[in-house]
Amino acid sequence: MSDDDKRWYTRVPAISIALVAFLVALTTLINNVREIGGLKDKTPPAPAAATPAAPLVKPEAPKAPSRYSVLLTLEKIEVINDGTSGSTSWSFDVSAGGQDLFELPARDYLDTEESRNVTPRTSDPSMGRVVLVPGQEMLIKISGRSSGLISKTSASGTATLVAERALAPVRVVAADPRDGEFVFHFAAVATAQ
Repeated sequence: MSDDDKRWYTRVPAISIALVAFLVALTTLINNVREIGGLKDKTPPAPAAATPAAPLVKPEAPKAPSRYSVLLTLEKIEVINDGTSGSTSWSFDVSAGGQDLFELPARDYLDTEESRNVTPRTSDPSMGRVVLVPGQEMLIKISGRSSGLISKTSASGTATLVAERALAPVRVVAADPRDGEFVFHFAAVATAQ
């Protein structure tokens, strides 16, 4: 009986052995090529003699950021006294370090209990970004103007911004607190750069 006359299943062991031999040869070839090309991780040779121990080097402590980007966002204005018996129109300028951050356009403020806390309108600018170095203090200044028909009043207030701390509420007061008194509340988010 010739090889062609034998059933296919009698040739399976021979094919399996040939396939295993081919895979072993292919794996050996790939490893040799990787070793020649420097792609394989090489283990360092064992030290021949004991060498004196090198001094231990401490890893460097993480460096403090060289500067911070601080985003100031006006959350609300607390109206203590709007300056009149009814509502009063006020506009406010907010600056940091002598640079203008944003201006709140004129709107009516009222010091009644239900209208005391005012949030910025979505159309009003209410955010500004400043850059500080660690430990630097920056003066936040708020200037307000009342454009009343009878008298024009101004109010101002300041606070100090430090990147590592939250900004305290800023009290903005006219020369006579009965003519206007407000407390500005900001959220300050510092990002290391």
